[in-house]
Amino acid sequence: MTLRITPQMVDTSNVTTLEADLNQLDTIQQTLSTGYQINQPSDNPYGETEALALNAQIASYASYQSNINDGTAWVESASASLQSIQSALNGVQTLTTQAANGTLNATDLKDSAQEVLQYIGEIKQMADAQYNGSYIFSGTATTTAPYQEGVSAPDTYQGNAGSIDRLIGPKITVPINANLHAVLGDGVPGDGGLLSTLRTIYNDMTGTGGGTQSDLGNQLTALQSNLSSLEVVQAQVGASQDQLQMAGTRIQSLQTTDQTQLGNIEDTNMAQATLQYSTEQAGYQAALQSTAAIVQQSLMNFLQGV
Repeated sequence: MTLRITPQMVDTSNVTTLEADLNQLDTIQQTLSTGYQINQPSDNPYGETEALALNAQIASYASYQSNINDGTAWVESASASLQSIQSALNGVQTLTTQAANGTLNATDLKDSAQEVLQYIGEIKQMADAQYNGSYIFSGTATTTAPYQEGVSAPDTYQGNAGSIDRLIGPKITVPINANLHAVLGDGVPGDGGLLSTLRTIYNDMTGTGGGTQSDLGNQLTALQSNLSSLEVVQAQVGASQDQLQMAGTRIQSLQTTDQTQLGNIEDTNMAQATLQYSTEQAGYQAALQSTAAIVQQSLMNFLQGV
Protein backbone atom coordinates (compact mmCIF):
# COMPACT_ATOMS: atom_id res chain seq x y z
CA MET A 1 0.00 0.00 0.00
CA THR A 2 1.42 3.37 -1.05
CA LEU A 3 1.15 6.26 1.42
CA ARG A 4 0.07 9.43 -0.33
CA ILE A 5 1.52 12.70 0.98
CA THR A 6 -1.14 15.34 0.63
CA PRO A 7 -0.65 19.12 0.75
CA GLN A 8 -2.71 19.18 3.93
CA MET A 9 -0.32 16.76 5.58
CA VAL A 10 2.64 18.93 4.60
CA ASP A 11 0.90 22.01 5.94
CA THR A 12 0.08 20.28 9.19
CA SER A 13 3.65 19.07 9.60
CA ASN A 14 5.04 22.53 8.93
CA VAL A 15 2.67 24.18 11.35
CA THR A 16 3.53 21.60 14.03
CA THR A 17 7.24 22.22 13.54
CA LEU A 18 6.81 25.98 13.69
CA GLU A 19 4.70 25.76 16.84
CA ALA A 20 7.32 23.56 18.49
CA ASP A 21 10.05 26.03 17.58
CA LEU A 22 7.97 28.94 18.85
CA ASN A 23 7.25 27.14 22.13
CA GLN A 24 10.96 26.49 22.55
CA LEU A 25 11.65 30.19 22.00
CA ASP A 26 9.00 31.10 24.57
CA THR A 27 10.54 28.70 27.10
CA ILE A 28 14.04 30.12 26.66
CA GLN A 29 12.72 33.68 26.79
CA GLN A 30 10.96 32.89 30.06
CA THR A 31 14.16 31.50 31.61
CA LEU A 32 15.94 34.70 30.57
CA SER A 33 13.28 37.00 31.98
CA THR A 34 12.80 35.15 35.30
CA GLY A 35 16.38 34.02 35.81
CA TYR A 36 15.19 30.49 36.56
CA GLN A 37 15.58 27.32 34.52
CA ILE A 38 12.49 25.79 36.13
CA ASN A 39 9.43 27.99 35.95
CA GLN A 40 6.94 25.14 36.12
CA PRO A 41 7.34 21.48 37.12
CA SER A 42 7.03 20.28 33.53
CA ASP A 43 10.22 22.16 32.60
CA ASN A 44 12.28 19.63 34.58
CA PRO A 45 10.28 17.21 36.76
CA TYR A 46 13.38 15.57 38.26
CA GLY A 47 15.06 18.92 38.88
CA GLU A 48 11.87 20.24 40.49
CA THR A 49 11.84 17.28 42.87
CA GLU A 50 15.45 17.94 43.82
CA ALA A 51 14.77 21.66 44.25
CA LEU A 52 11.83 20.98 46.58
CA ALA A 53 13.97 18.68 48.72
CA LEU A 54 16.81 21.21 48.85
CA ASN A 55 14.46 24.07 49.75
CA ALA A 56 13.00 22.00 52.59
CA GLN A 57 16.50 21.21 53.83
CA ILE A 58 17.58 24.86 53.62
CA ALA A 59 14.47 25.86 55.59
CA SER A 60 15.40 23.36 58.33
CA TYR A 61 18.92 24.80 58.43
CA ALA A 62 17.44 28.27 58.87
CA SER A 63 15.44 26.99 61.85
CA TYR A 64 18.53 25.40 63.39
CA GLN A 65 20.51 28.60 62.83
CA SER A 66 17.80 30.62 64.57
CA ASN A 67 18.00 28.27 67.56
CA ILE A 68 21.79 28.53 67.56
CA ASN A 69 21.66 32.33 67.52
CA ASP A 70 19.12 32.39 70.34
CA GLY A 71 21.05 29.83 72.39
CA THR A 72 24.31 31.70 71.87
CA ALA A 73 22.82 34.97 73.10
CA TRP A 74 21.33 33.14 76.12
CA VAL A 75 24.60 31.48 77.20
CA GLU A 76 26.55 34.68 76.61
CA SER A 77 24.20 36.44 79.02
CA ALA A 78 24.65 33.61 81.52
CA SER A 79 28.43 33.72 81.12
CA ALA A 80 28.55 37.46 81.75
CA SER A 81 26.46 37.11 84.93
CA LEU A 82 28.57 34.22 86.20
CA GLN A 83 31.72 36.25 85.61
CA SER A 84 30.26 39.12 87.62
CA ILE A 85 29.34 36.74 90.45
CA GLN A 86 32.89 35.39 90.41
CA SER A 87 34.26 38.94 90.72
CA ALA A 88 31.95 39.55 93.68
CA LEU A 89 33.05 36.28 95.29
CA ASN A 90 36.70 37.28 94.86
CA GLY A 91 35.90 40.60 96.54
CA VAL A 92 34.36 38.82 99.50
CA GLN A 93 37.41 36.56 99.74
CA THR A 94 39.64 39.60 100.04
CA LEU A 95 37.46 41.14 102.76
CA THR A 96 37.23 37.85 104.67
CA THR A 97 40.97 37.26 104.50
CA GLN A 98 41.65 40.71 105.92
CA ALA A 99 39.09 40.21 108.68
CA ALA A 100 40.35 36.71 109.52
CA ASN A 101 43.88 38.05 110.03
CA GLY A 102 42.68 40.05 113.04
CA THR A 103 44.30 43.25 111.78
CA LEU A 104 41.06 45.24 111.34
CA ASN A 105 39.70 47.44 114.09
CA ALA A 106 36.04 47.35 115.06
CA THR A 107 35.07 50.14 112.66
CA ASP A 108 36.84 48.54 109.71
CA LEU A 109 35.30 45.18 110.55
CA LYS A 110 31.83 46.72 110.63
CA ASP A 111 32.46 48.41 107.28
CA SER A 112 33.63 45.10 105.80
CA ALA A 113 30.45 43.42 107.03
CA GLN A 114 28.37 46.07 105.28
CA GLU A 115 30.31 45.43 102.06
CA VAL A 116 29.52 41.74 102.39
CA LEU A 117 25.83 42.63 102.57
CA GLN A 118 26.22 44.72 99.44
CA TYR A 119 27.81 41.77 97.67
CA ILE A 120 24.86 39.60 98.71
CA GLY A 121 22.47 42.07 97.11
CA GLU A 122 24.59 42.32 93.95
CA ILE A 123 24.90 38.56 93.58
CA LYS A 124 21.14 38.05 93.92
CA GLN A 125 20.56 40.82 91.39
CA MET A 126 22.95 39.17 88.92
CA ALA A 127 21.24 35.83 89.55
CA ASP A 128 18.01 37.48 88.34
CA ALA A 129 19.55 38.29 84.93
CA GLN A 130 17.21 38.05 81.96
CA TYR A 131 17.53 37.43 78.25
CA ASN A 132 14.71 38.51 75.97
CA GLY A 133 12.35 38.79 78.94
CA SER A 134 13.19 35.36 80.38
CA TYR A 135 15.04 34.69 83.62
CA ILE A 136 18.08 32.67 82.60
CA PHE A 137 18.79 31.00 85.96
CA SER A 138 15.24 29.85 86.88
CA GLY A 139 15.26 26.53 85.05
CA THR A 140 12.11 26.22 82.97
CA ALA A 141 10.27 28.72 85.23
CA THR A 142 11.55 31.53 83.02
CA THR A 143 8.83 33.99 84.06
CA THR A 144 9.79 33.75 87.74
CA ALA A 145 12.78 35.54 89.24
CA PRO A 146 15.04 32.90 90.82
CA TYR A 147 15.76 35.07 93.86
CA GLN A 148 14.04 37.95 95.57
CA GLU A 149 16.30 40.96 95.24
CA GLY A 150 17.37 42.89 98.29
CA VAL A 151 19.64 42.05 101.20
CA SER A 152 16.73 41.69 103.64
CA ALA A 153 14.68 39.47 101.29
CA PRO A 154 14.75 35.67 101.80
CA ASP A 155 17.40 33.80 99.81
CA THR A 156 15.08 30.94 98.87
CA TYR A 157 15.39 29.80 95.26
CA GLN A 158 12.13 30.33 93.35
CA GLY A 159 12.96 28.48 90.12
CA ASN A 160 13.22 24.78 89.31
CA ALA A 161 15.83 22.29 88.08
CA GLY A 162 14.39 21.98 84.57
CA SER A 163 16.71 22.06 81.57
CA ILE A 164 16.21 24.41 78.64
CA ASP A 165 17.51 22.97 75.38
CA ARG A 166 17.79 24.19 71.81
CA LEU A 167 17.52 21.93 68.76
CA ILE A 168 20.62 22.70 66.68
CA GLY A 169 20.51 19.80 64.23
CA PRO A 170 18.60 16.61 63.44
CA LYS A 171 18.01 15.08 66.88
CA ILE A 172 20.84 17.22 68.32
CA THR A 173 20.08 19.44 71.31
CA VAL A 174 22.27 21.54 73.57
CA PRO A 175 21.38 22.79 77.08
CA ILE A 176 21.59 26.57 77.37
CA ASN A 177 20.63 27.23 81.00
CA ALA A 178 22.94 26.90 83.98
CA ASN A 179 22.18 25.50 87.42
CA LEU A 180 23.20 28.55 89.45
CA HIS A 181 21.11 27.30 92.36
CA ALA A 182 23.75 24.59 92.88
CA VAL A 183 26.21 27.40 93.61
CA LEU A 184 24.09 29.94 95.52
CA GLY A 185 21.82 27.60 97.47
CA ASP A 186 18.92 28.92 99.54
CA GLY A 187 20.75 30.86 102.21
CA VAL A 188 20.03 28.11 104.72
CA PRO A 189 22.85 27.65 107.26
CA GLY A 190 24.80 24.53 106.46
CA ASP A 191 23.49 24.03 102.91
CA GLY A 192 26.95 24.83 101.52
CA GLY A 193 25.64 27.48 99.14
CA LEU A 194 27.37 30.79 98.53
CA LEU A 195 24.53 32.84 99.98
CA SER A 196 24.65 30.84 103.21
CA THR A 197 28.42 31.34 103.36
CA LEU A 198 28.05 35.09 102.87
CA ARG A 199 25.39 35.34 105.56
CA THR A 200 27.66 33.43 107.92
CA ILE A 201 30.60 35.70 107.11
CA TYR A 202 28.46 38.72 107.97
CA ASN A 203 27.47 37.15 111.28
CA ASP A 204 31.10 36.30 112.10
CA MET A 205 32.21 39.85 111.32
CA THR A 206 29.46 41.43 113.39
CA GLY A 207 29.31 38.83 116.15
CA THR A 208 25.63 38.13 115.51
CA GLY A 209 23.94 34.76 115.33
CA GLY A 210 26.61 33.19 117.49
CA GLY A 211 29.36 33.98 114.99
CA THR A 212 32.83 35.17 115.97
CA GLN A 213 35.74 36.67 114.08
CA SER A 214 37.78 33.58 114.80
CA ASP A 215 35.36 31.51 112.69
CA LEU A 216 36.19 33.44 109.50
CA GLY A 217 38.99 31.03 108.63
CA ASN A 218 36.37 28.33 108.18
CA GLN A 219 34.40 30.61 105.88
CA LEU A 220 37.45 31.10 103.66
CA THR A 221 37.43 27.34 103.12
CA ALA A 222 33.71 27.48 102.36
CA LEU A 223 34.27 30.34 99.89
CA GLN A 224 36.89 28.28 98.08
CA SER A 225 34.39 25.45 97.79
CA ASN A 226 31.79 27.89 96.46
CA LEU A 227 34.28 29.17 93.91
CA SER A 228 34.98 25.63 92.73
CA SER A 229 31.24 25.02 92.30
CA LEU A 230 30.93 28.25 90.33
CA GLU A 231 33.82 27.26 88.06
CA VAL A 232 32.08 23.96 87.30
CA VAL A 233 28.96 25.84 86.17
CA GLN A 234 31.08 28.26 84.15
CA ALA A 235 32.77 25.32 82.43
CA GLN A 236 29.38 23.84 81.54
CA VAL A 237 28.27 27.15 80.05
CA GLY A 238 31.55 27.39 78.16
CA ALA A 239 31.03 23.89 76.75
CA SER A 240 27.55 24.90 75.54
CA GLN A 241 29.05 28.01 73.91
CA ASP A 242 31.63 25.90 72.09
CA GLN A 243 29.00 23.41 70.93
CA LEU A 244 26.78 26.20 69.63
CA GLN A 245 29.68 27.84 67.82
CA MET A 246 30.71 24.60 66.11
CA ALA A 247 27.10 23.89 65.17
CA GLY A 248 26.73 27.37 63.70
CA THR A 249 29.83 26.89 61.56
CA ARG A 250 28.60 23.51 60.37
CA ILE A 251 25.12 24.80 59.54
CA GLN A 252 26.53 27.73 57.57
CA SER A 253 28.70 25.36 55.55
CA LEU A 254 25.75 23.08 54.80
CA GLN A 255 23.59 26.06 53.85
CA THR A 256 26.24 27.32 51.42
CA THR A 257 26.60 23.88 49.82
CA ASP A 258 22.85 23.41 49.39
CA GLN A 259 22.34 26.97 48.12
CA THR A 260 25.00 26.36 45.48
CA GLN A 261 23.43 23.05 44.48
CA LEU A 262 19.99 24.67 44.33
CA GLY A 263 21.35 27.46 42.17
CA ASN A 264 22.81 24.92 39.75
CA ILE A 265 19.38 23.36 39.41
CA GLU A 266 17.18 26.46 39.34
CA ASP A 267 19.21 29.41 38.13
CA THR A 268 19.57 30.25 34.46
CA ASN A 269 23.01 30.28 32.87
CA MET A 270 22.43 33.65 31.23
CA ALA A 271 25.28 33.43 28.71
CA GLN A 272 24.27 29.94 27.62
CA ALA A 273 20.57 30.78 27.49
CA THR A 274 21.20 33.97 25.50
CA LEU A 275 23.23 32.05 22.92
CA GLN A 276 20.59 29.34 22.76
CA TYR A 277 17.86 31.93 22.27
CA SER A 278 19.75 33.55 19.39
CA THR A 279 20.30 30.14 17.76
CA GLU A 280 16.66 29.10 18.18
CA GLN A 281 15.43 32.47 16.91
CA ALA A 282 17.58 32.19 13.79
CA GLY A 283 16.32 28.66 13.20
CA TYR A 284 12.72 29.78 13.65
CA GLN A 285 13.16 32.62 11.15
CA ALA A 286 14.72 30.22 8.67
CA ALA A 287 11.85 27.79 9.14
CA LEU A 288 9.34 30.56 8.49
CA GLN A 289 11.10 31.53 5.28
CA SER A 290 11.34 27.97 3.99
CA THR A 291 7.75 27.26 4.91
CA ALA A 292 6.58 30.38 3.07
CA ALA A 293 7.91 28.95 -0.16
CA ILE A 294 5.89 25.77 0.00
CA VAL A 295 2.68 26.36 1.90
CA GLN A 296 -0.50 27.90 0.64
CA GLN A 297 -1.14 31.61 1.12
CA SER A 298 -4.00 30.87 3.45
CA LEU A 299 -1.65 29.08 5.78
CA MET A 300 0.75 32.04 5.73
CA ASN A 301 -2.11 34.34 6.59
CA PHE A 302 -2.90 32.10 9.52
CA LEU A 303 0.69 32.19 10.76
CA GLN A 304 0.85 35.94 10.44
CA GLY A 305 -2.33 36.18 12.48
CA VAL A 306 -0.63 34.08 15.15
